[in-house]
Amino acid sequence: MAQDPRKRQQKLQKKAAKRKVRQQDLVRVASQLMAPSLRKAGEWPLHEVILNEGWDQPQTLTSIVVARRSPNGYIATGNFLVDRGCLGVKNAFGKLMDETGYRQFVRELGEHQRLIQGDIHLAAKIVRDSIAYARQFGFQPNRDTPQAMNVLGNVDPDVCTIDIPLGGEDGKPFFHSGPYDDVERIVTKLTKAVGPNGFTFILDMRGIDSFEDDDDFLNYEPGPDSVEFDDE
Repeated sequence: MAQDPRKRQQKLQKKAAKRKVRQQDLVRVASQLMAPSLRKAGEWPLHEVILNEGWDQPQTLTSIVVARRSPNGYIATGNFLVDRGCLGVKNAFGKLMDETGYRQFVRELGEHQRLIQGDIHLAAKIVRDSIAYARQFGFQPNRDTPQAMNVLGNVDPDVCTIDIPLGGEDGKPFFHSGPYDDVERIVTKLTKAVGPNGFTFILDMRGIDSFEDDDDFLNYEPGPDSVEFDDE
């Protein structure tokens, strides 16, 4: 008895769908096997360094993207959101992307602030000095900072001769609260470290729009837990 042409066509379509799924699985696995390790990224040629314009202005958060290109075309980024006022590295992450993903990443980042090309020694100095400054007051960098610093590699921050502005205009630690900040705990830390009159504090009830909010450092950051604290 001859097979129903419709049933035969349905079987062929099912087989074709299964083959497509298997091919997609193979491509995904192959891509994962070919993807380089982020731990090696610091040895790759530098692609570019991006900062937000006006990064050195008082009371301004600093966005840093350090990008390196792997031999097989992947781009690794070390990304930092730095509060030079007192908190240090609020958010950080390292990420491997293809060319298209990286371009989209930079394009979306540029929608929130004006970006400029930077120097890797300057970027490393901002991160290092901000972390050291924040630690004086009991604030540790975001837990994913070491991952992001893989992309910096063995760069010497002291090659950069630019002074990194830290604290507020009056020379005291400066805290401008953001929507995800644990305000009470941060103020308690600062009070313990420098006394109630040893820092400047602004509680922003409106929140901070545009780039002046760690939530707007795209949605790649790991969550709203920002900076960490030394154990009491």
